[in-house]
Order: sequence, then C-alpha cells, then structure tokens
Amino acid sequence: MRFGVAFSTLALFLGMSSVSAQTNVGASRSRACTINPGYNIADVVETARNFTWPEETAPGLVVIRNRVAGSGLSEFDFILDAYYPSYADMIEKRGAFLQRQATRNGRRGLAGVATCNDNVLIRNVRRAAEVPGGSVQPLTAVASTLCELNGATVADAMAMAGGIAEIVGAGAFVRNAGFGTGRQRVPINSRANMTFVFPSFADFGAGVDRFNQNTAAPNQEEPISCGVPSLWAAYRVHSRSN
Repeated sequence: MRFGVAFSTLALFLGMSSVSAQTNVGASRSRACTINPGYNIADVVETARNFTWPEETAPGLVVIRNRVAGSGLSEFDFILDAYYPSYADMIEKRGAFLQRQATRNGRRGLAGVATCNDNVLIRNVRRAAEVPGGSVQPLTAVASTLCELNGATVADAMAMAGGIAEIVGAGAFVRNAGFGTGRQRVPINSRANMTFVFPSFADFGAGVDRFNQNTAAPNQEEPISCGVPSLWAAYRVHSRSN
C-alpha cells in the first residue's frame, strides 16, 4: 500500500447512515461555491439552515464543507454536498425541484450570500464504516483524499477505508464514477474518493494520533495510492431524520 501521508485513505463524505442504509449504493451531488463580498461562512450556514426544505424536493442529507487545510490551490470557498439514498430518489427529488423552480420567481437558497457554479458532479456513494453515533453532527471534522486504484477494485477501496476507519474511530465512505468529471477526463473506476467522518474535531485529533502510532508495515503489494488529504469543517444544514 502506498501512502501519500499518514492519513492516506481519506476522501468523500456522506453521513446519512439511516438514509443510505436503504440501498447499497447512494448518490451525491456536489457544487463548488464562493462566498459573496460582505459575508462569511457563518452567514452561508445560517442561510442554508433557515431554508425551507420541502419533503418532495429535499435530499437525504445536505452538508457544507469549508476547507481547513487543503491540498493544492482552490478556486472556491466551500463545497455544497447533497446526498440521496439512491439514484431513483435523487431523480424524483430533483425532478420535483425543477418543476417548482419553473413556477417561482425571486431568489432562493443561497442567493445573496454565496454563488455556486453550474458544474455539478454526481457520484456513487458507498458506506465502508458506520459514522460513530449513527449520524453527522451539526459541525464536525471530515478528512478526504483522491485515490488512484491502479487496477484495484472499488471493493478493495472499501476494505482499505474500513480498515482505516477502525483505527481512527470515524465513519468511512467511498465515492466513485457517476456523472461529470470537472476539468479532467478519467476512465471509469480508475479513481475513488474516500472520506472519513469524525464525531468531533477532538475525535479527529485523537484518531490521527492513533493512526500515527500504528507501526504496522504497509502492504507493498497493495496497488491503491492516495494523495495528500484535505481537512474540512463540515456543517450539517439539513437531514431528513431531523
């Protein structure tokens, strides 16, 4: 196993354990957003939490991820992630949303405090380990990274993520394929994003310490390699279970 850093296999995020348990593979929609002048992330979170989420259009979980320590340069301030228990549920909710949008005028959602781009990334989401406590907290730490499978399978990535999650005490989710690639075109199932969702920032710190104290020799035959991870402050702004 090749590690970019000690926390090598961290990447996508999903926290809707109660929702995602309905199917084996869920779906996520992600958009990169910038905060408009005169506002900050607290304004964005407050606006999103005060938004009315109609049952017929709402995702299973909505999370705002604000980068604490990132890999590389970013052209955005935060990522807006929406999670669904299945593609069928996503299409149903998005179809209803578009129909409502066509009959309404005026600003909605984050309009005024933030601007999100039109490049939507849709990904398959699989849970490799349960989030401790069973749900995503209103504010918590999330670590993520992009991994090259190098011939390995998504099941291999799931096993890797689950093993790391057991050590650090976090939930683990693997996201891959789907629709849209951003700026790069890559072969299907050649990469996987993995995310570790912690109960709190304190648990994140303790988990990293445990991981760094793990002296087990890496498996040199493991083909999966992961880049330097990013650390995020993740704000839960909506959940169907609330």
